[in-house]
Amino acid sequence: MSGKNKYLTILETYRQAQEISGDQAPAYRRSVRFFILSFFAQGITFVCFLPLMKALFSQPADTDRAWMWLGIMAVFGLIDVTARWFAHDFDYTGNIVDVTHSLRMKLGTKLRRMALEKLYKYRTGDLNSVFSANVDESVLHVGVVGSLLIQIIVVPSLVIIAALLTDWRLGLAMMFIMPLGIPLYKWRRRLSQEEKEEVVLAHADVESDIIEYAQGLPVLRAVNQTGTKSVRLQKSVKHLRKAQADGLMKGSLPALFITSLVEVGLLSVLILGGFFVQSGSLHIYVLAGLLIAVARFAEPISLYVNVTNVFDTVQSAFTRIKGLLEAKELEVIQSGGTPEGYDIEFSDVSFTYEGEKQPAVENISFKIPYSSLTAIVGPSGSGKTTITKLLMRYSDPQSGIVRLGGADIRSLGQAELMKYISVVFQDVYLFDDTVINNIRMGRPDASDEEVRAAADSAYCHEFISRLPEGYYTRTGDIGGSLSGGERQRISIARAILKDSPIVILDEPTAALDTESEEAVQKAVDVLVKNRTVIVIAHRLSTVKGADNIMVIDNGKLVEQGTHDSLMEKQGRYAGMWEAQQRAKNWNLASGGGDV
Repeated sequence: MSGKNKYLTILETYRQAQEISGDQAPAYRRSVRFFILSFFAQGITFVCFLPLMKALFSQPADTDRAWMWLGIMAVFGLIDVTARWFAHDFDYTGNIVDVTHSLRMKLGTKLRRMALEKLYKYRTGDLNSVFSANVDESVLHVGVVGSLLIQIIVVPSLVIIAALLTDWRLGLAMMFIMPLGIPLYKWRRRLSQEEKEEVVLAHADVESDIIEYAQGLPVLRAVNQTGTKSVRLQKSVKHLRKAQADGLMKGSLPALFITSLVEVGLLSVLILGGFFVQSGSLHIYVLAGLLIAVARFAEPISLYVNVTNVFDTVQSAFTRIKGLLEAKELEVIQSGGTPEGYDIEFSDVSFTYEGEKQPAVENISFKIPYSSLTAIVGPSGSGKTTITKLLMRYSDPQSGIVRLGGADIRSLGQAELMKYISVVFQDVYLFDDTVINNIRMGRPDASDEEVRAAADSAYCHEFISRLPEGYYTRTGDIGGSLSGGERQRISIARAILKDSPIVILDEPTAALDTESEEAVQKAVDVLVKNRTVIVIAHRLSTVKGADNIMVIDNGKLVEQGTHDSLMEKQGRYAGMWEAQQRAKNWNLASGGGDV
């Protein structure tokens, strides 16, 4: 449901509350039943004021009947309190907590299963807003929604029925009040819904911009774009302030009109009742009893008007949650077979990113045998990374098939597929956890000894031993307490520990200094032994000895072969090689002086 859709009716709001409750929906319905009983008893209690007043004002006063009605009121009052106690069990006994936990688990499962192409369209702060604020906003108000929905239906209905039975003229007058408020109520709900949608989106933008600001603070300081000079963050904060201010202004006027209408309407009933009393067609005690009951008629209506924003908050929050839960997942087909080996094959594969017109890769076909080294080279934006993304099911191609061991990879779930593949990215992401836990992510059941052995193989053990708490030193947010070379070697240790038959390397040494590059290259040499290796290469000298070099240009495979065979062709690869050699020679020639 988009922010442009209409607000939910009372019945739709109740159904949405059940949907939010998920597995706890039976407990929620039980709570609603107790609320019905509670407010029915409450309505009866106040309706009893009518016969009570009649008994007290009769000549002579009928004290026995008055005591009887007081006793009946006490019984229904006790039923009201008891039923409401059980109704609030949904809030107080942990059902609410179970609902929030279940909803977050469903969202987490969805993130694991949905195509990364879809996932990457969300900003980090946007996802954080859905998982935290939106879940709380949609769930924590569910009990309030049930209580209010029942109260505004049951109590006024009983009061109107009692008024009709006591004096049909006043009963009709009270019934006439409610239709007058319908257009104002619709006005209020429409404005409230628009405001809530805008505020929720504004909050998500602010969260995303704050996270981005914090992570990019070193860069922002370097270019003097912090504080009021941080244009993007300042803009989103100002937008949130404006959305909140506009929401308050939009909601105040209709709320004032509706509240005034209720008060004027009830005052009119009082004046009308006074006129009937004066004319002798209505006893004063009947009017007194009706006024006491009518007070209960007005309270839930006024309350409902002022808390409609709660319903709209729930609707707006749950709309965003459902948008994520309904995101397309990667389909797992049943007819794709089972991998028999670790060779890789692309057959006429074409893929276009969502929202783009130009294919990222087009009609690409190739085979990579097991235990071989294949390099993918080409200019930036040519489609090199897209090929490896498709192998990892970042998304599925619009046409063609990607096979692993003869099996269509669409027959493999994401978790099963990634058992076969280890990846070492150029930009390493480490979690704000200990070094040992960051390495252990490669194989969570690995012992400490196995983790240390993997670290030793990746040439990490020496620098880890120098850290303040060794393997139990926290790496900081995104591994910020470590150097680029150290982060890269921990990433390789993680891949060594995982011990997958296929390794993808995204030029792991491209951004490192000479000393770090040498250490990382030694770690890579250990990692790639007896495995199928795919290297995305920018510096052609690093893959000169590859078994096969594939040259990608504008999404197409234009050449492939060994370094020597490609140089003999004097095609695209030879041109790239010669250009890099000229650049290298120029750097050497111009770098002779002191720096």
